[in-house]
Amino acid sequence: MVHSTSVLAASMFVDHKVRTQASANTQQQHWWASFEDTAMNRLMAASGGANESGVAATYIALKVKTLELLYLENTRSAVVRQTMLIQGTTQPYDDFAKQLAARHASAETTIGKLQAQRASYISYLAKQCHMSEAALNEMLADALQDKSLPRFAAEVPRELPMAVLSNRNDINLAAALYGADASAMPDGVIEATNEATNEASNEGQQNIDMPGNPFYVHAVAQAREQVSEALRRLQAQSDIANTAYARVANARAEFESSKQRRDRGEISEVQLMEDFQGLLLDLHVLAAANGELALAWVVFMGSIGNSPSIDSIAGPQSAQAEQTDQLPFLHKVSRKLRNP
Repeated sequence: MVHSTSVLAASMFVDHKVRTQASANTQQQHWWASFEDTAMNRLMAASGGANESGVAATYIALKVKTLELLYLENTRSAVVRQTMLIQGTTQPYDDFAKQLAARHASAETTIGKLQAQRASYISYLAKQCHMSEAALNEMLADALQDKSLPRFAAEVPRELPMAVLSNRNDINLAAALYGADASAMPDGVIEATNEATNEASNEGQQNIDMPGNPFYVHAVAQAREQVSEALRRLQAQSDIANTAYARVANARAEFESSKQRRDRGEISEVQLMEDFQGLLLDLHVLAAANGELALAWVVFMGSIGNSPSIDSIAGPQSAQAEQTDQLPFLHKVSRKLRNP
């Protein structure tokens, strides 16, 4: 699910001195370059480095919504085909025609919402990049035709050295205020927060054995907690994306089998369209999961000091979270429908 860790990505998980040396040995100079996405690089260049996290997150959300729209339009087409096929026939389920009508209406409504979301993301990116929406659409045309989503070229870390906290701006500011050495972090590692024992974990995060002003020690503890939570989220989203990928692989195999059965006359085209919609739903889930994983990388990189702000992605994230209430389950696909 992920590429091999790039030199740049690997260097971002270690301390500032090592990261600086690693950056000198590569032409890639920015955290977002590890997404290996040409369109994202162009957006960052056009935005002049302003609100890097917001631009990256919005671009990712735009890609996700574009894929969701494609899958939903295909679902609508399959429903239309089914409706044509069952006209004038006796159905095994009396309410099947009504189900198809409900699916079509739901698809139409949600397509409109997705189009509105895409428009808002395009408007935001155009403003950030100081260009017209038409120019932005032209710049992103190829990227939005591509069905792949940006993937961070690194393995999801299991833990991180405490030294990564030295990269954070808040730690360097606290060190300056309280006369501390930001590079002198205690030994040890940062592990992902355990949700099941979150309170105990948080209490443990506050206890750091290091000399210095108590306010500085508290700042270090708080930063460690934020990195730990970002790491937990990243690991969780990686697991979700891997599960979704496995489901899509199974759904593709099932659909190929359904096509062969249709060709042999064992099932009808109506059922084939039903199985096709099942595949589209699984693809929809995978797109959302991969989008959330990419966003988790943005948050994670911000938490270890490789992005100026992680708060700015709240808008795109919230919009995507809201959409999960509406999608992808527009209907329950019937696996039992045979030869209607």
